[in-house]
Amino acid sequence: MNTHEKTVLVTGSTGNQGGATARHLLAAGWRVRALVRDETAPAAAALAAAGAEVVRGDLDDRASLDVAIRGIYGVYSVQSANTNEIPQGKNVADAAKAAGVQHLVYSSVGGLQSQNRFYMERGWGPIDKWQIEQHIHDLGVPATILRPAGFMEDFISPARFFQNGALTVPWHDDLVMQLIAIDDIGALAALVFAKADTYLGQAMEITGDRLTAPQIAAALSTAAGRPIPHTQVPLDILWEHDPEVAKVFTWANETYYDSDLEPLRKTHPRLMDFGTWLERSGRTRLMAQLDALQERPGT
Repeated sequence: MNTHEKTVLVTGSTGNQGGATARHLLAAGWRVRALVRDETAPAAAALAAAGAEVVRGDLDDRASLDVAIRGIYGVYSVQSANTNEIPQGKNVADAAKAAGVQHLVYSSVGGLQSQNRFYMERGWGPIDKWQIEQHIHDLGVPATILRPAGFMEDFISPARFFQNGALTVPWHDDLVMQLIAIDDIGALAALVFAKADTYLGQAMEITGDRLTAPQIAAALSTAAGRPIPHTQVPLDILWEHDPEVAKVFTWANETYYDSDLEPLRKTHPRLMDFGTWLERSGRTRLMAQLDALQERPGT
């Protein structure tokens, strides 16, 4: 059976990771069934126009997942961090197991083993994605775990680390941050589906670059053609306003994790480093953020 005869259900298909995965699967000749909450949304319409089969479903509704997954080869499972993340991730895995899916690819998070160990030692854990990973393992569903590093896109996002024209991060300058472009997550997911015999049963750390905050700020400055300052947010502030985020960056500042880029580059030669990602797509979005900042009253 070739890829043209196989269908993969993609959850989160109108979001960043799911959307990238759907695009790469379609480009590789797979049939894609895109799970959406609203078939009339522009992102859903774009998927349909690209050739995906758009189906309505809800990660909180197991019955809708059973219908969506019935009769397909594989599932790409991704959930956003939210209060329902664990039941949503388990729902997808349970439905995949019940339907006899041959390959479940679950998008977890980079450095999960190190982070979960750190949390457990302090009585904070276990981490939500760790619980979902363990549930997939316990079910025995044929699966590959992808553990993507921090998104490059977050470093030009006002909702994350790019605020008021500056790189604003809660980690120290010596920390080597692991980064991945979201498009590369989709490309690697498609590769894993295509080479199931190689990747079934594996958990893969996926990283495209390793940079400190000063190096990230320097790359942003080069791309923007102007200085982009960077500042460190004290962890005390995060503990006051968002303890869950504070836990993540307490781990990062004290332990974190590292990865070897070369094996992944051999697997996926087009893997982007941060500079390449800025050249291809990030710079345009960065300049839009800076232009919008200049247009604000009083700036």
